[in-house]
Amino acid sequence: MEENKGKVKSLSKAIDLLDILSVSRHGLSLSELAERAGFPKSTTHALASTLRDRGLLRQLQNGDYALGMRLFEYGSAVSRGFDIGELSRPYLESLSSLTGANTVISLLDGESAVSFDYAVSSSGVQILPEIGVRLPLHCTSQGKMMLAYLPESRMQSLFRRQPMRPYTRHTITSMDDLQQQLADIRQKGYAVEDGEYKVGLRSVSAPVFDASGELRYALTTIGFFRRVSADDFVNAVRVTVDQAKMLSNALGYTFEN
Repeated sequence: MEENKGKVKSLSKAIDLLDILSVSRHGLSLSELAERAGFPKSTTHALASTLRDRGLLRQLQNGDYALGMRLFEYGSAVSRGFDIGELSRPYLESLSSLTGANTVISLLDGESAVSFDYAVSSSGVQILPEIGVRLPLHCTSQGKMMLAYLPESRMQSLFRRQPMRPYTRHTITSMDDLQQQLADIRQKGYAVEDGEYKVGLRSVSAPVFDASGELRYALTTIGFFRRVSADDFVNAVRVTVDQAKMLSNALGYTFEN
């Protein structure tokens, strides 16, 4: 029985070391690690050596310890195991409640944005969400959000195969104009559609990142807002960004301060 207790204590101490290194921007020496953990140096060395041998820690050239790639592999496996539909549901519903508008979550599939889940507001004019429908990238907020994080070469390739069709008189059809808007999206952290896909329809999308920092989804608030400068739309922008950040956190992504 005592032996079992010892194993649990050792595991707890090993996790303490991982916790300490997870908040350190650089590696820590054995002495620093032992001091921060409050363990004897010999105990710290034994734990760190075992974790290193299993790939959970790595030793830098100067001998300091840092987190190992095995932890990244574990995190990726956890991320793959998430049911994004189930995970995103509370955020979609909260966003719809806070904005009084409909909300959707979308992903990039080939040359289109595809929405795969939604929440409908109980107030205002109802808009039937286009679930499973392929939406153009250059004139929807979710599409532009995804384009903003694509490599330049891939974006250029997309529009060589698929010209920018004008859906309304507000649709961007110039690559230069689109690139300028994408740069603005990256700087602000959200994308806006202002009657570019459907007349009178306005939306805002914010990025949802996975544990590796890759943009996976776009969280969108959509409705017949009077104009993008109106108070209700400005509020929708703020809340959409906040909910997207919380969903990203739930997927394992950590935002830098």
